[in-house]
Amino acid sequence: MMTTHIKNGLVWQRDSFCGQDLVIRDSHIIYAGPPMQPENGACVIDASGQYLLPGIIDCHAHVTMVGGSHHMATFFAENECELTLEGVINCEKMVRHGITSARDCGGKRRETFALRDFIRKGAIIGPRLLCSGTPLKVVGGHEPGFDITGPVEARRAARQFLYDGADFIKVMITGGLGKVGENPGTVEMEPDEISAIVKEAHKHGKKVACHCHSRAGMEILLDAGADSIEHATYLDPEINERIIKQGVYVVPTFTPYEIAAASQIGCGILPDAILNSRAIIEEKRRRLKEAYEQGVPIAFGRDSGGFFMDQGEFADEMLYMQNAGMPAAAIIQSATENAAKCLGIWDETGSLEAGKSADILFLTKNPLEDLTAFRNALEKVCVSGKMLP
Repeated sequence: MMTTHIKNGLVWQRDSFCGQDLVIRDSHIIYAGPPMQPENGACVIDASGQYLLPGIIDCHAHVTMVGGSHHMATFFAENECELTLEGVINCEKMVRHGITSARDCGGKRRETFALRDFIRKGAIIGPRLLCSGTPLKVVGGHEPGFDITGPVEARRAARQFLYDGADFIKVMITGGLGKVGENPGTVEMEPDEISAIVKEAHKHGKKVACHCHSRAGMEILLDAGADSIEHATYLDPEINERIIKQGVYVVPTFTPYEIAAASQIGCGILPDAILNSRAIIEEKRRRLKEAYEQGVPIAFGRDSGGFFMDQGEFADEMLYMQNAGMPAAAIIQSATENAAKCLGIWDETGSLEAGKSADILFLTKNPLEDLTAFRNALEKVCVSGKMLP
């Protein structure tokens, strides 16, 4: 068994850094604590002056999407083989930028399952993936997704997806920014449909993530007992109390809306998407700050693959969250501990302590002082005990 002893590093401890040694055996951390003498034969790494953090966890990714002005059109035009190859490229890009775990919230069909399984086998490079397959949605609803009508079809679809290997179920509760004339706040799924999905998923120990912008949609998914709210634009103090009480995570995903809101009509992005983003972005920032201060659990996610997004870049999302009013320490916590708990992988990753997977980022600058350190000062990435070349 290979033992690696990392000395003299400044190790992340939930909201600050302190001097510690880390000892890795094969894929896991076996020691995190005060400096100690390396055992005979251990590979010793001197991390003096470096900041060591858990790998970033992205709770809302679309690893087979390609970004650009017409990302949805491209996505639907490509077949599953092409999308899988896009995913191979994107997954390696993500992990080399420091994203060591990700929850894929919707492929075209089930191509993401193949990516996940090949990463687990070590055949390709990528983050630890949790996959939903494709989201469940109503006919004509926000896309992409698998169409259901009524609770019987909803339950059947959930059962089929779980049988096929889904790690969780993704559900489209409201509209979004995908189509001409679409209203992000319109509730599309009925209460009995989402309730049937949640009941079936929970029966099998799986979580349900819900795309949802509006207050009315949040009430429905909270009544059903869903586990996370994706985007969550129209939060308010009353709904925040329910979210806190039920232990539901909010994944705000600022990046696509910030990009669209700052874009000019004619750039290629649908004018509806630009105008809708401009209409909601200030409210989204204000309400996220209010929710954070109230104590709503925030988990990090970018909605990667959307408008002009780079699949590896994640510092921008952190900066948008900071601009909305979250402090740097809370943002890092949202991308490590909170994200791991949101995904149900806290026993495996999300912190640098004995028993956890050795997913470690080495930075030469302090991200608490400048979150762009994740982009500009990333020295090394260790995934499951292996240093990426």
